Amino acid sequence: MRPPRAMDGRPLRGPVWRIALVLLCLVLGSAAAASTLTEHMSIGCAQNTPTTLNCQYRLLEGGQLQAVVAEWRDHTVNARLGAAYPAGGDTTALLVLVDTSDPARAPALRAAISHIDALLAAAPAHFRLGLAAFDTDLRMLAPLGADAAEIRAAAATLAANGRTTELYRNVRDALRVLEKAKATRKALLVLSDGLAEDYAYHHDDVVSMARANDIVINTIGYPRSVPQSVALQTLRRLSDDTGGHYLQANYPDFKLPVEALPRALALLDTGGMLAFDLAPLVAAGAAGSLELSLAFQTRDQSFLVLAPVTLPATANAHGGPQAPAIPTAPAATPAPSIPPPANAPPIDLNAGRVWPWFGILLALSTLILIAVLVLYWRVRRTPVARSDDGARPLAWLQLTELPFTRHAITATPWRIGRGRNCDVVLDDHSVSRLHAEVRCNEQGVLTLHDLESLNGVFVNDTRIESIQLRENDVVDIGDVRLRFTLHDESHASQEATVVVRTRTPANG
Repeated sequence: MRPPRAMDGRPLRGPVWRIALVLLCLVLGSAAAASTLTEHMSIGCAQNTPTTLNCQYRLLEGGQLQAVVAEWRDHTVNARLGAAYPAGGDTTALLVLVDTSDPARAPALRAAISHIDALLAAAPAHFRLGLAAFDTDLRMLAPLGADAAEIRAAAATLAANGRTTELYRNVRDALRVLEKAKATRKALLVLSDGLAEDYAYHHDDVVSMARANDIVINTIGYPRSVPQSVALQTLRRLSDDTGGHYLQANYPDFKLPVEALPRALALLDTGGMLAFDLAPLVAAGAAGSLELSLAFQTRDQSFLVLAPVTLPATANAHGGPQAPAIPTAPAATPAPSIPPPANAPPIDLNAGRVWPWFGILLALSTLILIAVLVLYWRVRRTPVARSDDGARPLAWLQLTELPFTRHAITATPWRIGRGRNCDVVLDDHSVSRLHAEVRCNEQGVLTLHDLESLNGVFVNDTRIESIQLRENDVVDIGDVRLRFTLHDESHASQEATVVVRTRTPANG
């Protein structure tokens, strides 16, 4: 494919062929399709007629389009740029969601209240704002469309109360509020430290719901401390994966740059409408299901997307579909019927229909039986490390600070984390739900593995992905420090060994 061209026929500027093509899945039909997110834009297109493609778009980093063309083979058509957003009657619903989960975050919460006030001052007239707070549950403090005075009064009542932070579940509840709102565009603004204590809901649950409803998630991160600022990656990913904008407050004064909030609002107002008349491509021979290359040019960059469309085989003078004539074959002469022989048994017309179904059921049953046998064989062959005599632990991890609890590693894999389903539960915000895992290889060597935790795993002050554990290794799981040992030191220790969620070794 040759490089796409602008309206004057010149090749588009920018590193078009140095960036990957982003595939757009555009739902074809008379109704507008849900937007598809690319690296540079959010766009949704629909074929309102067989030869017309209409699109709504938003540029994630702002700016304006200078040229847009659709190309098929050596043929191009220029887009007709429609009204920029917001046009007459357009509204943007923006729900502000504030984390009030921890009394230690009182200074950050005071800063958040001042940021809400600045947001109200900067919001254009077509914005419909609302306010909600969360810790364990969502609380609506001011409905979408409330006036600035009502929202300011509600914000003044915000106070941290120290309850559990169920970030993902409450963001989903806030998305449901926006889903019901009547607005042209919808956005959620989350103000939080990024720490999440959910066990049933996760990042993908939130992102899939936001994308399905064309809701942008903007976030402002308020770090609890410099070491714990890594938790803000949770908020950044929510914004990145929904086409939103992430802001981070300074530590420890929690200030934002003066232009930060107005720019975040402006990025929700980019883009608009554009349309392609595909009749010239149909006249050039384009037909059936195919992909058009949509080439976009801004002042600073060029990028391509591929748009699936379905075009009629030919077009009449009005651009409507016209099916080609199909010659019909002469009717075949029917074969003479042969009467059945005398005394022949009656013909069962359903007999031939039973055996194919019986064969299908037999094949399915055979496949299920094979799958069960393979699964059973794999489970039987899976090595599970256990203590030599079925009772003595393999090793211990002991807290280096009070209460000096000793956790016995009784079987592998042995999981460490904040989640209640872990073998040892470390109730600390710096520990991920599923943080690390101790494994045993065929030689009986114990190894420690980081399970993509947020704050990482350190052994002897060195961050690791996986490592063989040795006597007296110092292991840091978030902010929790433990010491590894292979020896039963109960005779020299005053603290009783605590066995946490042990697994009963198999007999034999």
